Amino acid sequence: MSAMPAKNAEMIRAHRAELATATTLLAVYLATLAPGVTLWDSGEFLSAIHSLGIPHPPGTPLYILLANVWAKIWAPLVGFAYSVNILSAVCTAVAFGFLANLFVRWTGDRPGAFSGAICAGTMSTVWLNANETEVYAVALLAASILLWLGNRADETPEGRWLILGAYVTGLAWTLHLTALVALPAALYLAIGKRSLREVLRTSPLMAAAALLGASAVLFMLVRAGHDPSVNQGNPSTFAAFTDVVMRRQYDVAPLWPRQAPLFIQFGNLIEYWDWQVALGLAPDPPPMFARTATTILLTLLGVIGCLTHRKTHPRSWRAMLILFATASAGVVIYLNLKAGPSFGVGFLPANAPHEARERDYFFALAFVCWGMWAGYGAVTLLRRVAVSAQLPAAGALLAILPLILNWNAVDRRREPLASEARLAATRILDSAPRAAVVLARGDNETYPVWYLQEVERLRRDATIVVIPLLPARWYRAELERRHALLPNDFVLHWKGTAQSLAAVCTRAAALRRKVVHASTRPDGRFPSVCETRS
Repeated sequence: MSAMPAKNAEMIRAHRAELATATTLLAVYLATLAPGVTLWDSGEFLSAIHSLGIPHPPGTPLYILLANVWAKIWAPLVGFAYSVNILSAVCTAVAFGFLANLFVRWTGDRPGAFSGAICAGTMSTVWLNANETEVYAVALLAASILLWLGNRADETPEGRWLILGAYVTGLAWTLHLTALVALPAALYLAIGKRSLREVLRTSPLMAAAALLGASAVLFMLVRAGHDPSVNQGNPSTFAAFTDVVMRRQYDVAPLWPRQAPLFIQFGNLIEYWDWQVALGLAPDPPPMFARTATTILLTLLGVIGCLTHRKTHPRSWRAMLILFATASAGVVIYLNLKAGPSFGVGFLPANAPHEARERDYFFALAFVCWGMWAGYGAVTLLRRVAVSAQLPAAGALLAILPLILNWNAVDRRREPLASEARLAATRILDSAPRAAVVLARGDNETYPVWYLQEVERLRRDATIVVIPLLPARWYRAELERRHALLPNDFVLHWKGTAQSLAAVCTRAAALRRKVVHASTRPDGRFPSVCETRS
């Protein structure tokens, strides 16, 4: 009987690094957690989660379902938005628990694994995903689980780990495509040692498991038929469902021609890397001496960690190298993004197209990968020059540089980050006349308002018309179906933004509703759109 407690104690010691990682990072994320809605996609996701709706393509159905169940448990205690923000924090912290576990299995170095995970977990992009409502936090957890399962399949001949990994892959696809960036590395770990016969023998069950996991995407097809308040793409028919899953609304860029020169696209990635480790020293986009010098230091530590990892455990090093290449160069080539809003000056024509917002979040796994190596490298470096047994543990001090130097820039409890989204949405609604039709020009004039209307039930008399969505036939049909703001001919045929807005004015006048532009000005003064046109 005494063997069991001893075995349990050994397991607890074996998992000390990953438990320490998860609890430390969870405390960091909670200390900087947004108190409510934030800008960009947060308001849309919160509204979709609350209504069991469908956010922008490809819809992220598994995230909506998971967050809805989570919020039902925790929202009565801490409030709806805060509870879903906590979900991001928990998922990110657990993800790094898995990654720390992997590094201990690979290297046997618990201080190095802990330092690597803390360093990676406090990269600014990862941290900002962890302290607000954002699908990328849960996608990171799915990617970490895929890697862990791949490694588990590598450690044992049992086929069940391959089948479970295939099932999680299907689920990850319905969560968010960024989770699948980890799939090549996970496959390398899982299949590399197996014979072709063994893989073929297991592949039918793996395919069935992947399809079972992917079937969660059908939630959108069923739910859209009930027309929830957030119903982007309205995938209530199979054709519309396919359009949402394939993201056809966005006219997805092909691999060629490039939307920006390849050197600009890779330069943009380098710019995003420069933001990861010391954003609090210089929050503006251009390189700054103190911030960029710190970035170079962490980059060199990453080189040390990478080379040490290669020497210690070559197979897992190759898996990490695959992950890094896929999450950096692979994402650059596949997404074919335009230059970021802050990048390309002096290299691109003044009228060159740019992305609507910075897209650093697409590269989060690359930052995680190098952050793990940097933290591991910090411990390795001090271990090599140690004159005292205590010095290797001091490597953690270098590894936590991002935690210290990013804090002020990513702390969402501080103003103005804490309340800017809700304040702007409140001004829009407070400024609008009763039963107004409010024209919004982008995400930050739309999604926080949706949150107030759907979750907090404020000013539901106002109708938000999203101008950039007017070219989408499903959206014009929604305006006609829900609000009678467009005639059927305008729903069926796209006649341009100006004519569509004129038709909205005509319909609104017949309904005795005033049409106004969204305004976040404190005085709330702005002209009626229809009166201005006349």
